[in-house]
Amino acid sequence: MTGLSTMIRLVLRRNRVRLVVWLVVLVGMYQYIVSYYKQTFTTQASLDEFAALSASPGMRAITGLSPAANTMGGAVWTKGWMTVALAIAIGMVFLVTRSGRADEETGRTELLRSKALGVHAYSAAAWLVYGTLSLLVGAGLTAVSWAGGFGASGSLVLGGATFGAGLVGLGVGALAGQLAATSRGANSLGSAVIVVFYMLRMSGDMGDGTLTWASPIGWAQQMQPYAANRWWPFALLVLLAAALLGVAWVLEARRDFGAGLLPQRHGASHAPARWATPLGLELHLQRNPIMGWTLAVALSGLMFGSVVTAMTDLLDDTNVAALLRGEGVKALVSLLVSMMALLTLVFAIQITVSLRKDEATGLVDAQITRAVSRARWALERLLIPAVWSAVLLPLGGAVIAASYDRSQVGRLALAALAYWPAVMVLVGLSVFLWGFAPRLSTPTAWGLMAAMWFLTMFGEVFRLPEWFLNAMPLAATPYMPFEEMSWTPLVVMTAIACALTAAGVWRFTTRDIQTN
Repeated sequence: MTGLSTMIRLVLRRNRVRLVVWLVVLVGMYQYIVSYYKQTFTTQASLDEFAALSASPGMRAITGLSPAANTMGGAVWTKGWMTVALAIAIGMVFLVTRSGRADEETGRTELLRSKALGVHAYSAAAWLVYGTLSLLVGAGLTAVSWAGGFGASGSLVLGGATFGAGLVGLGVGALAGQLAATSRGANSLGSAVIVVFYMLRMSGDMGDGTLTWASPIGWAQQMQPYAANRWWPFALLVLLAAALLGVAWVLEARRDFGAGLLPQRHGASHAPARWATPLGLELHLQRNPIMGWTLAVALSGLMFGSVVTAMTDLLDDTNVAALLRGEGVKALVSLLVSMMALLTLVFAIQITVSLRKDEATGLVDAQITRAVSRARWALERLLIPAVWSAVLLPLGGAVIAASYDRSQVGRLALAALAYWPAVMVLVGLSVFLWGFAPRLSTPTAWGLMAAMWFLTMFGEVFRLPEWFLNAMPLAATPYMPFEEMSWTPLVVMTAIACALTAAGVWRFTTRDIQTN
C-alpha cells in the first residue's frame, strides 16, 4: 500500500471533472423528478392511477415494482431509481477500468510502479475514490428525498440502496479488470454482468419474484424505501462487493503484470481473405457488440410492446373515450420508438469511437502501411454503424408492433427507421471531433450521447425552452405514428451528417497520427 495517499490525489486529479459530472447529473436528475412529480400528482387519485400503471408487467419489468407507488416518494422512486442504480453500477465499471486495466494496458501503471509504489496502492486508491462517489450519490438522493418531505426513514433507505448498487458495480469492475487482458474486454465483461443482474431482476419481477433475489439489483430494490424500509438486503450488497474486491485484490498480487486471468485465444494460422480489408477485420472484431446490441434491441422491443398492451388495457378499464384511447396509445408508441432510437445511438457511438481507440493504440498503423488509404480505412469502418443502425431501428420498431398489434409491424418499422438521419448526425459529429480534436473526441462523443439521452427523457421535466429541445436531432425527427411524416428534417439531417463525416475523414487524412 506504499504511496496510497499519492495515488488518491492522482485519481482525484485525473477524474475530477468526471466525478463532479456523475454526482451533479444523477442527484440533479432525481431532484427535478421530485419537483416535477410534486406538481404533477396533486391528488391521491392521480397517485393511485400512476400506481396502477406502474404495476403492469411491462412497467414492472423496466422500472421495478415499488410497494408504495401510490405515495409521492414511491412514485418518484418508480420513475428514477432504477435509472440511477444502473447508471451508477455501470459507471463504476468504466471508472474502475479507466484507472485499472486501461492504465496497465497503456503502460501508465508500469511507469508509476517504477517508483516507490505498492502493488495494490493504485487499485486501492481508485476503489476508495469511486466508492466515495457512490456514497455521495446515495447521500445526495437521501437529501433530495428528505427535503422533498418523503420521510427520513425511507429517504435513508433510498440512499443506502443506491450506494449498495454502486458498491456492487465497483466490485464487478475491479474483478473484470483482473480477468480480462484489455480495457475493452474488462468494460464489456463488467457491463455484461450488470446487464445480466438487471435481466434477472426483470424476469423475477415479471414472474413470482424468485429470480429477483438472484440479482444484486433486486436486493437493492427489495430494500423497499417508503414501504418496508428494510436494511438487511444492504448487508448482502456490502458482502458481495467485499467478496468481489477481495478476489480482485488476491488476483492482482498473483497474476502476471499486463495479463488477465482469462486466457487469450490464439488466432487461426490462416485468416480468411475478407479479414485483410478494414471492413472485414472490423466486422470480425466487433461481432460480439453487434450480436449483443441486436439481442438487446429485440428484447427491449418485446418489453416495450408489453408496456403498450398494459397501457391499452388500463385505458379500456377506465372507460376512456375511443378517440382519447387511440391518441394516448399513439403517443406512447411514438415515445417507445424514440427510446429504441436512443438504444441504437449508443451502439453507433460505441462503434464509431473505436476509430480513435485504434489510432491511439497504434493498430491503424499496421493497416495503412499497406495499400489502404486513410480515407478508405475510415469510410469502410464507418459502414458498420451506418448500415447496422439502419437494421437495428426497423428491427426494434417491428418487434414493438409484433408484441401488441402485428398489423402495425411495417408502420412502426418505418417510424423507427426515420430516426436513422438523427443517429447519423451524432455519428458524423463524433467523426468530426475525431478528425479535428482526436484526444478529446471519445469523452466528448459519449458526453453528447449522454446529453441526448438526458434531454430526450427529462427535457420537458426540466422545463427547458421548447426551441432548444426541438433543435435536438431526435426531436427534429417526425414523432411517428403520433405525428405525420415530414421529409424535410430527414433530408437536412442526412446532409449535415454527410458533411460532418466528410470533414472529419478529410482532416484525418491530412493530420499526423496521434497516439496516447
